[in-house]
Amino acid sequence: MKQILSVLVLAMAVTAHAEPFKGAGPESFEQATKQMNALSKAMTDGAAILKSGDLAAVGAHSKYISSLVDSGKSQFGNTIFEPLGSCFAAGNSSRTWWSAQLAAAHNGGVEKVPGSIKGAFDEYQEKRDDCLRSANPVTSAKADAESDADLKGKTGAGRECLTVFTVDPETREVVEKPKPSHCKG
Repeated sequence: MKQILSVLVLAMAVTAHAEPFKGAGPESFEQATKQMNALSKAMTDGAAILKSGDLAAVGAHSKYISSLVDSGKSQFGNTIFEPLGSCFAAGNSSRTWWSAQLAAAHNGGVEKVPGSIKGAFDEYQEKRDDCLRSANPVTSAKADAESDADLKGKTGAGRECLTVFTVDPETREVVEKPKPSHCKG
């Protein structure tokens, strides 16, 4: 019971931010780091909980992982198309890993889909690294600068000249945002 209570307190601490972060910055990087650390610890703890065979602890841990995924959704958005969506995707991958662990445990320790545990773990690590890179203002700015340089080499202009669409607040229709005057066509 004491362990479950401490897990819930940690979950509440991770979910402190109300609006999804819109991009890299010190606060988003701090929260992303906390979220990834909590997910990694949950995965590490999960293996020991499964070995214990305590069904109540397994159930509580499943709920905890789901609460971390929900926390990621509220903090970073719910799709990979959002600036920090890989942080949410990392949580989904950790939940997939946990589900694969549970399925193997129910099947006598044998994966029903060979490689599913490792595949989910590899996906988690990839999304975790993407999350921390995209939330870190230094690495994010560097990646944006490299992307702009690449675009300028290919098209003669940077990201500001890409076609961007938005929703008109009055008509609720999708419209193209105007480009700066130096952009061609």
